[in-house]
Amino acid sequence: RGPRRQRSTAPARSPPARAAMARALRLAAVLAALGLADAATLRSRAAQQPPPEPVGAEPPKDKDGAYGSQGDACSACKFAATASCAMYKTCLCYATNTHFEVGNIPNAKDTQHFRWACGDEGGSKYELCFNVDYTYQDAFGDRVDPNKPKCPA
Repeated sequence: RGPRRQRSTAPARSPPARAAMARALRLAAVLAALGLADAATLRSRAAQQPPPEPVGAEPPKDKDGAYGSQGDACSACKFAATASCAMYKTCLCYATNTHFEVGNIPNAKDTQHFRWACGDEGGSKYELCFNVDYTYQDAFGDRVDPNKPKCPA
């Protein structure tokens, strides 16, 4: 006599139930294959787009690492933000002078320390760089063609 086989605890399936299970598995396999094909097709259609060329020229920083005027800080923001589609679509340029008077320090000669940011979360001292009409202008005051966007979706 050979070893005893253990009985399965799973309920016995009738032949119609097995056939239905087989059909369901085949359908799932076909749907999975179609889903993979769609994903591959979408990936092949989505061509990589190079980053856009930055607009303007990057202004030089002063010796202290800041910009000498609000206009220079705003130009630096525009230069950085227009060189990336992510920043181009999300950045609103603000600038502020980060020089603050300190009580017992003698008068400083250089009081122009302008910095830029993509938002006014730094506080009320930050001022919007570009006041624009969004009808056919981007966030940097440049004209845009709605039929040929700089950074398509």
